[in-house]
Amino acid sequence: MDENIDVVIGHKFASVSNWGGIAILENTGLGFFQLKDSLYFENGYPDVHKNFFDNNVYIDIFSRTVTIDPYTINITVIYNYGLSQFDSIKSFSIYPEPPVPFITSGDVDGDGFADLLFAHNNDYLWGIIYNDGTGNFSAPEYYDLDFPPTDIKCADLNDDGRSDIVVTGSTTEIYFSYETGFVQQLLTETLNLHVLLSDFDNDYDNDIILHTTYYANHHRVYLFENLGNNQFFEHDYFEFTPFCRYAQIADFNNDSLPDMVFIAHDHSGLYIYYNQDDFQLGEQQFVEIYEDDAFLQRVTFEDFDNNSFNDIALIINFGGTTPSKLKILFNNGNGGFQEDPITNIKKPTINEDSEVTYYPNPFYSEINIKYNIKESSFVEISVFSFSGELIRVLTSKQKKGGDHLIKWDGLNNGGKASKPDPYLLTFKVNDKTL
Repeated sequence: MDENIDVVIGHKFASVSNWGGIAILENTGLGFFQLKDSLYFENGYPDVHKNFFDNNVYIDIFSRTVTIDPYTINITVIYNYGLSQFDSIKSFSIYPEPPVPFITSGDVDGDGFADLLFAHNNDYLWGIIYNDGTGNFSAPEYYDLDFPPTDIKCADLNDDGRSDIVVTGSTTEIYFSYETGFVQQLLTETLNLHVLLSDFDNDYDNDIILHTTYYANHHRVYLFENLGNNQFFEHDYFEFTPFCRYAQIADFNNDSLPDMVFIAHDHSGLYIYYNQDDFQLGEQQFVEIYEDDAFLQRVTFEDFDNNSFNDIALIINFGGTTPSKLKILFNNGNGGFQEDPITNIKKPTINEDSEVTYYPNPFYSEINIKYNIKESSFVEISVFSFSGELIRVLTSKQKKGGDHLIKWDGLNNGGKASKPDPYLLTFKVNDKTL
């Protein structure tokens, strides 16, 4: 809750390391991260999802988990009480047979707390576990399907404060949630693999976007505009080449219209299709991922460096015994992505509780930065170019009151020498900039 987006990574259990669970990376500001904590789970915590399951302001975490002997599929919730304190973990058995199902969450009964939902492919069903917000959950309720589901999502589709459910497969069905129960509605009989629920046309209601495989080298996206009163209008589909997978949505150019993102089938990078409004998508942009033998396993989008543009975070799997890694590409707002954070320089506000001096100025090889703070405070000192590009974070730590000295040798965050130029120094004490 410090306005910096953190990262939580789920780990499958690995026999090589004899470890599985979650790693929590704290964003210390401007897109730089440090390992804050980790939690071990015997059989891993392969996916990470988020929602609010109780009445505090901290985001909770949930995932599919599996227990062995007897084999049981669970949804496990990790409650977050702030300051990285995870003192309560609850696990709910949802099905006794493989494969592990698709899961999601939403406020289906409209009580202000997220409920847990799942869909099971082999047994043609979906289910729900209701949450009352005080740590009590109902037993799973199961609903039969006439087809094997391939995805499940939920969101409020008719503006009544209750999340509705969409299940895809050989057909796509909507289950509208009412106090009296669910009302089923067929959306389309087209085969679809994934569903996304988003306000695609920025008119304050959730539309439905379906993604399917068409041929080996093609894929299609079907767009259904929400007209209100449980009615949807099917726009012309979009067919793309080359074939991609794992459709996602994020606004990359700050026009309030969500753009579509896909992982390339050969894992060479990402394809972005910008939303042109009126359910039209523009030309594709390819974002290459410079990794040999990389398998792009997960992707998500957030503004990690606080420059008001969504960045890209990927989990890259290399297979075998080579460790996976997190890669972040920062968005400069002009269609470009880079590995160094980008941020805007905010207008300074004078902080009378501290002072800073620096010498020599100008300098050739090293500059001394001397500062004084009256009491223990969180201090951030960074160097920027005049265009606003972050060059180097010199410190981002809690410091005791008194005099301090730090030096900059002219190297950037990548360890390379910066070119001779004028630079800006920012000095922040407890989020106030001098």
